[in-house]
Amino acid sequence: MVDGSGGSGGPTAGPADGDGADADPEDAEVDPATTLHDHLVATETLPVEREAGWYLGEAQALAAELTAGGLEESVAGERAAEIRELLAEIDGTGDGEADAHVAAARGLAARIAERPGSDTSHVSDVGGGSEE
Repeated sequence: MVDGSGGSGGPTAGPADGDGADADPEDAEVDPATTLHDHLVATETLPVEREAGWYLGEAQALAAELTAGGLEESVAGERAAEIRELLAEIDGTGDGEADAHVAAARGLAARIAERPGSDTSHVSDVGGGSEE
């Protein structure tokens, strides 16, 4: 019996690969916003550095808006672009598992932000970059 915890039993579902263990995260059936949110939620109990935790928390709050639905595609794209910018501020979390979730979340945020109908050209410097 495969318990879903990994090991040599073959591929297992990730933090939100969908309902089926065979689901490919790139499939249209899997909601990338839900998967994005789940990757961010998965970092909550991991020992991440304080600054990274702040960015992850902000990104998770925006991802929760995406999963709630009801957003116009342009607004959803804007939220995803904001998440992408927040995650870009994280150089590392101090935890390898959290780093893997951040990397996956970055890819998903970019995928959502770049969907047709998303106007994200005006979203930049989220997270308050330093002024020089």
